[in-house]
Amino acid sequence: MPKNKILAIVSTSVLVIATVVLGVLLYSTSKGLKQTQAELETTQTTLQKTETAKADLEKKLAETESTLSETQVTLAETRSELNQTKEILQNASEAARKIAAERNTLQQDKSALESEKESLRAKLTEIESELQRIREQSQRSITAIQERFKDTVGAVLDDAGRLKLDVKGKILFETGSAILSTEGKALLDAISEEVLLNADYSAYAIRVEGHTDNTPIGGDALRNWNLSTERAIAAVKYLQEHANVTAERLAATGYAFYQPIDTAETPEAKAKNRRIEIILVPPKDFLSELLTSLQNVMQSIGTAESQ
Repeated sequence: MPKNKILAIVSTSVLVIATVVLGVLLYSTSKGLKQTQAELETTQTTLQKTETAKADLEKKLAETESTLSETQVTLAETRSELNQTKEILQNASEAARKIAAERNTLQQDKSALESEKESLRAKLTEIESELQRIREQSQRSITAIQERFKDTVGAVLDDAGRLKLDVKGKILFETGSAILSTEGKALLDAISEEVLLNADYSAYAIRVEGHTDNTPIGGDALRNWNLSTERAIAAVKYLQEHANVTAERLAATGYAFYQPIDTAETPEAKAKNRRIEIILVPPKDFLSELLTSLQNVMQSIGTAESQ
C-alpha cells in the first residue's frame, strides 16, 4: 500500500480517535460543568441562607447585647437596692436593739418610779400625820391663849404648821417707844409660860417680828424701820434674859409698815398693824412648801406612767 494512503488512513484514524476522545472529554466536561453549576447554585442558595441566618444571628446578638446591657443595668440597680436594703435592715436591727435597750431602761425607770412613788406616799403620810399632830397641839394652845389673854393676843396656825401669836403693840410699848412696858413684860412672861416654854414647843424656833402702821414717825419713814426692829429686839432680849427662852431659838426682824394685816386708812386698821408677832416654827421640814412639792412630784410620776 502506498505510503501516502497509509498516512491518510492513520491521520483519519487519529482524527477519529481524537474526535471521539474530544467528544468524550466534552461530554465529561459538560456533565461536570452542569454538576458544578448545580453545586454552585446549591452553594449560592446555602450562602444566601447562611447570610440570612447570619443577619438573623447578628440581629439576635444585638438584641441579646441590648438585653444584656439592660440586665446589667437592672443588676446594678438591684445590687444598689440590695445594699440599701441591707443598710436599712442593719439600721432597723440597730434601732430594734436601741428600742429594746430603751424599753428595758424604761421598765427599770418605771420600777424605780414606782418605788419612789411608794416612798413619797409614805413620806406624805408621815408629813400629813405630823402636821395633823401639830394642828391638834396648836389648837389646844390657841384655845388656852384665847381663854387666858382674851383680846390681848390672837393666835392662828398656818398651813406650814407655824403657830403665829399676834400681840397688840400698844400693850407691849408706849406710842413711839421701843421700851417694854410693865404690862408688856408680864404678858411676855405669860406667853413664855403658856407656849414658848411648853414641852410641846421646846424644839420650835421663835421668830419675833415688829410691825408699825404706815404713818411716818416724825415725818421720816425710815424711823418706822428702826422702831419695828428695835421693838422686836427688845422683846427677844426680854425673852432670853428674863423669860428663860434659850437664845438659839430666838430671832428678831423688823418690817416697818410693809406687811399690814389691814390696809384700810382707819384708826382701827392702823391699830391692828401696830403689833408684835411671835411665830413658832416647827423644827422639822414639814412645811406646806415641801408637802406641795412632794404632791407635785407624785403627780408628775403619775403623768409619766400614764404616757
